[in-house]
Amino acid sequence: MGGDAVRFRGVLFDLGQTLLEYPGNTHEFWRGFLAERLTDMQPLFRDISAEVGDDADAFVERAMDVMWPERKVNMSGRSWRFRERLEALMESYGHGRCDDSECERLTEEFYRPIGEGTRPYPETLEVLTTLRARGIRMAIISNAPWDVPGRLLRADMRKWEIEKFFDAFVMSGDVAWRKPNPEFMLAAARELEVGPEECLVVGDSLKADIAGARAAGMRSVWINREGLPLPAGGPRPDWSGEGLRKVVRIVVGDDRDDREPVPGAP
Repeated sequence: MGGDAVRFRGVLFDLGQTLLEYPGNTHEFWRGFLAERLTDMQPLFRDISAEVGDDADAFVERAMDVMWPERKVNMSGRSWRFRERLEALMESYGHGRCDDSECERLTEEFYRPIGEGTRPYPETLEVLTTLRARGIRMAIISNAPWDVPGRLLRADMRKWEIEKFFDAFVMSGDVAWRKPNPEFMLAAARELEVGPEECLVVGDSLKADIAGARAAGMRSVWINREGLPLPAGGPRPDWSGEGLRKVVRIVVGDDRDDREPVPGAP
């Protein structure tokens, strides 16, 4: 089955809450998760620097402020790699730069419950298999939690046997950007050797995925699993769907999808 009779030659997929379900999807959840992980890991930080001390509450309060400053990083369009966040925290205790073994240990332990909590959506493997059979080139474009290294997210993908479908990986822990920076999408298109106008962005975040796609001159599908209305004045996707199967119909140019409205749109 060839790829010459399709509407898009490249599909750029968000990972979390689009292809794989991750443990949470709100700022409130992730803020609580960060506080919990820092509490659990406080002894590890204390082993590296005695200046951390025994007051876990004081450590967590400082670490939250340093590693996630008022959430400014999230939608800034710029990444702040997890190692740099760790080093900023340890420098606040006078430790200086973490060595490789220290950073590796802290990063692996921090991410462990995130990776353990992933699972694919029921249609993920089917959709990726179908698109690959059509000759579609595919990329992952992911804002990693706290910009952890992309290798951790790729390990999640290998666990669920989906890494093999992708020709490019752009992840915020490995590059200088975060979505909605259009460079995120454009970098993936360059790796796929596909023009922006030939790319379809698929993701669950209007602010990150859909806004980023529009800024990059690409069309987009909003994966709206909860059937939420489209917020007034927000980024507008070209299509929406409650699951991934609709992506296949859009890519092959099924005109019925063109007439399906975005929920809540005028």
